[in-house]
Amino acid sequence: MTRLLNYFILLVLAFCVRTLSAQNATCPLAYGWTEILTQVAKNNTTLVAAAEGLKVQQLANKAELALPDPEFEFDYGFGQPKSVPNRTNISVTQTLDWGVLLGRRRKLAEWSNKQAALDYRVKLGEVLKETDRTLTSVVYYNKLCHELQQRKDLADEMRTLYQKKFNEGDISQIELNKVQLNAAVSLAELTRAKAERAQLVKHLQHLNGGIAVEMNDTVYPTSNNQLPSLSELQQAAQVSLPITSMMIDREQSRAALKVAQADALPAFTVGFAGEYVKDNNYNGLSFGFTLPLWGNTRRKVKQAKDELAMRQFNIDDAKLQQAYQTEEQYNEAMQLKATANQLTLNMQQMDNAHLLRRSLDLGQISLLDYLLELSFYYTARTAQLEAERDANLAISDLRATLW
Repeated sequence: MTRLLNYFILLVLAFCVRTLSAQNATCPLAYGWTEILTQVAKNNTTLVAAAEGLKVQQLANKAELALPDPEFEFDYGFGQPKSVPNRTNISVTQTLDWGVLLGRRRKLAEWSNKQAALDYRVKLGEVLKETDRTLTSVVYYNKLCHELQQRKDLADEMRTLYQKKFNEGDISQIELNKVQLNAAVSLAELTRAKAERAQLVKHLQHLNGGIAVEMNDTVYPTSNNQLPSLSELQQAAQVSLPITSMMIDREQSRAALKVAQADALPAFTVGFAGEYVKDNNYNGLSFGFTLPLWGNTRRKVKQAKDELAMRQFNIDDAKLQQAYQTEEQYNEAMQLKATANQLTLNMQQMDNAHLLRRSLDLGQISLLDYLLELSFYYTARTAQLEAERDANLAISDLRATLW
């Protein structure tokens, strides 16, 4: 009997351990802001595909540097009339380029590799920017859900209190309906906020390669940090990833121009040639070269020069646009941050929810006045949270400039 009881206890413990392990495996892990960005950079499927594309592009650029395959040619000729012996010709040739052309092609491949690597970094920046904005919205909903939970708790407390008063005959059905409706609205607002937050968390999971992740922070990353100055942001913007990509495009065009110029040199071929006619065999070397007669190389050089000039114009325009956009974003962020700070300061200087409840309990205001004034206070509090979110979304866009 004792052995059977011990066996049963072991089975129960094993089941509990297995259940807890399964729950831990399905529950999303909670991370901080930086940890989630790191996880997304590692797990995002778009970035994984882009990394594989980078490898493919680098291999393709390397393949461009290889020599063309040698050519083998065989022909057999029948002599006419029959007294003429048949003839066999065999040749193997290899096309070669000048060393200067090979060097310039190698330089072009290096710039192509740099461009491919930067394209991946641009994609990484786009994914991290989207993740950063999503995290900003999650923090907003964390704060909002906490606020709405407090409102719901207060509304439930009022409903319980007024239900008791109604049962004792101290208030009318109309007054009871008011607090019940207030409690129902509070529950609906909380439910909606939780659903919207769940959608954002689901989007985080998508950004994290389908791996569930949770973030419970209620503090924005810039809450205790000063924004960089406008001049620092503009300096960073001038070497941002998109502009750096355009600069590499320009250097790639410059390298392509040099390749086009070197292509004016005639390519040459060397090889082995053999001719066999009955008892007479001829073996030797062959040599040939191209004749750049039709001006195709000149057109390529002109096209490469025009493309290089176009790249430079695009860079100059992008720098001007980036400077203007950065200043505009900075001013907007500063204005939104000032508005949010002022609203926060105003809300900290008043505790209307407590004061209104006290006035209601002392009979200084009616229930209707209490609910109306509380609604005004809640509207102001929600506006403060939205102002904080909008300011931090603007700051998130500026933060992406520094990546």
